[in-house]
Amino acid sequence: MRYLFSLIGAFLLAGSAVSAQSDIRLFQSGAEKFEALLADMQQAQHHIHCEYFIFADDSIAHRMLDVMKSKAGEGVEVRLVVDGYYDVKRGYNYAGRLDQLRREGIDIHIYKPYVFPYVHRVLRDHRKIVVVDGRIGYTGGFNVADYNIKGKDMYGGYIDTHVRLEGPEVEDLQFLFAEHLEKSGGKPFAGDAYYPYTSVLSEGLDDRQSSVRIVERGRSSRQKKAEMRREVIAFIDSAEVSLHIQSPYLLPTPGVRRALRRALSRGVKIEVLFSQVGDTPLFDTGNVFYSHQLQKRGARVWLYQGAFQHSKVLTADGRRSLVGSANLDYRALRWNEEVAAVIDDREATLWLDSAFAGSVRQSVGMTPQYYYNLPLKTRIKGAMTDFFLSWCL
Repeated sequence: MRYLFSLIGAFLLAGSAVSAQSDIRLFQSGAEKFEALLADMQQAQHHIHCEYFIFADDSIAHRMLDVMKSKAGEGVEVRLVVDGYYDVKRGYNYAGRLDQLRREGIDIHIYKPYVFPYVHRVLRDHRKIVVVDGRIGYTGGFNVADYNIKGKDMYGGYIDTHVRLEGPEVEDLQFLFAEHLEKSGGKPFAGDAYYPYTSVLSEGLDDRQSSVRIVERGRSSRQKKAEMRREVIAFIDSAEVSLHIQSPYLLPTPGVRRALRRALSRGVKIEVLFSQVGDTPLFDTGNVFYSHQLQKRGARVWLYQGAFQHSKVLTADGRRSLVGSANLDYRALRWNEEVAAVIDDREATLWLDSAFAGSVRQSVGMTPQYYYNLPLKTRIKGAMTDFFLSWCL
């Protein structure tokens, strides 16, 4: 009955769902995600920690900052880490406002400021993390910008996937935030108020097992640099019946390509979905070229219409899912700092698969005829994009 409710709810709510088996809530609506996040922030008693790749200078960012200032005035600790590249290059310039925001109670820091000689352009903090009181955590694909809610003229609406968590796995998000806070010049923090589940477990009062694991792509060690890539490959290798893939940029590393070929060769039904018109025309051609290679091996490819599909989601066999910030491309798996939640929860995965099915209904299937009817120069551009951005970057 819970599964039937989740299946029906996926289509009726079209934005979020709550798993009955664990403290997992999923969003594919930016408006619903931010309303839930702001409500949680307003209930904070001890701290609010935010880390974002893009934190725009627009209405949704101002709403978040207003809540942060208000809670800081109540004595809540408020810390914010913003990636330095987008702080400067995309007009979201907080560099000139740091002192003011700090006076207003927000302990804000810029991660790796984008300065001459600009060698860190591809070494960015692409994570999206929020932790409230060490017990509630958010991660996924939504940045803080109005287009996450309103869309953009160039492609209409905007769809992404985010997850709200409650449980021990939130402490892993907390640890990742603390790491980048210190790298950005912030002061370290520690104690039971920040890691409440650790303190409870150490007292032997709770043996709760989480259905969620947090994985990262970081640069603190060789192991961390490869963790996300290994996790994605292992996830694909675990699929026995079905594998659903959503990524706005589908230009994966060689190891991921081999895993997808292995899955197809053992009979896994692979379906891939991305926007027919994305935010980067060059990547659009690369997506089509590579997905055509998968199609020739038996995969089904769907081109989503009417909105930009920015979700980074994998689901396997209707029982496991991976939701996070990492696109299925070389930059995310080799260069950026990323985070994802691996969710072993059938109801959460059912909701994601149901949302995938809903997206398919708003898509057109990519056929061989579709590909070969593209202009020759587009197909050549796609092949070159696939080669240089997946193998030579």
